[in-house]
Amino acid sequence: MQNVVFSTSENVQEEWDSIKPFFQPIVEVSSGRVTGYEALARYVNANGEAVSAGHLFTDEGISTEDKRRLDRLVREKAVKRANELPDQTRMTLNISPQWLTATTTDALPTLDMLHRHKVDPSRIVIELIELNGELDSLCRAVKLYREAGVRIAIDDFGAGFSQIDRVIALEPDIIKLDMRLFQQGAQGGMAESAVESLVVFCAKSGAVIVCEGVETEEEFFFGLRCGARHMQGFLFSQATEDFADCDAFSQQVAELRARFFAAQKEKAQKTRASYQHLMQAVESIQQHHKMLNIVDVKLVSQSLLAINGVIRFYAADSTGEQLTVNYARPIEGDVWIEDATFKGYNWSWRAYFYQLFAGESKVLSQEYLDIETSTPCKTLSVQLNDSTVLLIDVEASS
Repeated sequence: MQNVVFSTSENVQEEWDSIKPFFQPIVEVSSGRVTGYEALARYVNANGEAVSAGHLFTDEGISTEDKRRLDRLVREKAVKRANELPDQTRMTLNISPQWLTATTTDALPTLDMLHRHKVDPSRIVIELIELNGELDSLCRAVKLYREAGVRIAIDDFGAGFSQIDRVIALEPDIIKLDMRLFQQGAQGGMAESAVESLVVFCAKSGAVIVCEGVETEEEFFFGLRCGARHMQGFLFSQATEDFADCDAFSQQVAELRARFFAAQKEKAQKTRASYQHLMQAVESIQQHHKMLNIVDVKLVSQSLLAINGVIRFYAADSTGEQLTVNYARPIEGDVWIEDATFKGYNWSWRAYFYQLFAGESKVLSQEYLDIETSTPCKTLSVQLNDSTVLLIDVEASS
């Protein structure tokens, strides 16, 4: 990318005029329609190519005051275009909190811009980037924006744990997941679990989740699995000088949704089939134990030996105290490996245990990573009788 070299603040105005906002569409996955456009600073080079001007805001050769002036200049150019927005859409404006906390709380330049250009504040989203700055001043500025009718978004959530306290304090309407973490999460592993946990947090906060930087179908599908309502990225469009038509990507999104549905349906059918033999074995074990007050370990071990994916089993009493040793799947042959480490431990605090006594005879837990085997697994808890619970750890992919 060709960098832009700016001169001192006395001579920059003519050069700055070449910087202009381009608009990247934000697509709603349920309808396929464009519901918003993020304004991004672009510089049109000598070849007529639009390249990002974002590096200017981190250039140590440009003074803080000039960066602030440039930021406001681009923002005002974007605000001037806001009245051209298609119906039922919003414009997202990026603002660094350091500019907000350096501003008096009773005079926010962006609100002045909206008033000056007669823009309805409800059609504007202020996206806070790089959540730094003094929190109290930031909260006061956010309060003024909200009172004016502007919505608040937080960008790059997940890039740093220090953001969590600011999300709690600012209560954003929209949360954008960190692009790098999201793309890494689409590859699986711990990053996938981290993204899923962040999405749960966002959903519980009441914020709308947006995944940006979506470049591939796999990333789009991962966003759907995470529960994102909106997507943004090169899979649909780069930023353009004019607003994309609201229905430009509807067919593309519809086809992506259809492929996602088919893939998830097939996966669910395979998962159900993989657990079918386990559930049949468990029902037989339950029938056998109805009249017993003890666990018939021999029967259980024989019944589960033929079930692929079983990692271990053990039994607990109705208070959650583990009655038996852990029986780990044999590496070869039919002799289960015994481990007495956890005998006497109490598991009543685990959701899959206490849910069992809320009226279910079998409860399958959420997926988690087994510490001993590093295998994604689930725990099936089974009520054998009034006093005994059988717990079976089974591979989640089986």
